[in-house]
Amino acid sequence: MENLITTLTESINFKLQEVEDLSKMINLTVTKDIKGMRKFIHDHDTFERESFYGYLLHYDKEFFEEVYPHANDKKNIGMYVTGIIHKQFEIDQAEERKQGLEFKGFYPKDWCDEEYPDIVRESNRLSSAFA
Repeated sequence: MENLITTLTESINFKLQEVEDLSKMINLTVTKDIKGMRKFIHDHDTFERESFYGYLLHYDKEFFEEVYPHANDKKNIGMYVTGIIHKQFEIDQAEERKQGLEFKGFYPKDWCDEEYPDIVRESNRLSSAFA
């Protein structure tokens, strides 16, 4: 019985994390937070990176092109999704270096156009976005 309860609890926790991630992606899309979306996608493991990238590419092409403006460059055609995400990270690093900000490996914790919106405060905005 303990194994079943442990397994089900782990499954619930996994699904709750997925709901949290998707909610965060919704908020970043609604607020058009380009930097925040790049950080959000980059900070995940490969499977999630590819999934979030795919959602953006297929369901909000206009915002996708703002988040990954170099994705469709001829030199990037045929590149894996993780390669395009990493290439954008390198571009962002170089741009921020010009402004005196140095970061390696990951985006800074507070790197975004706006802080991640609070889901509770954004509930009216989200409902109007889907109306």
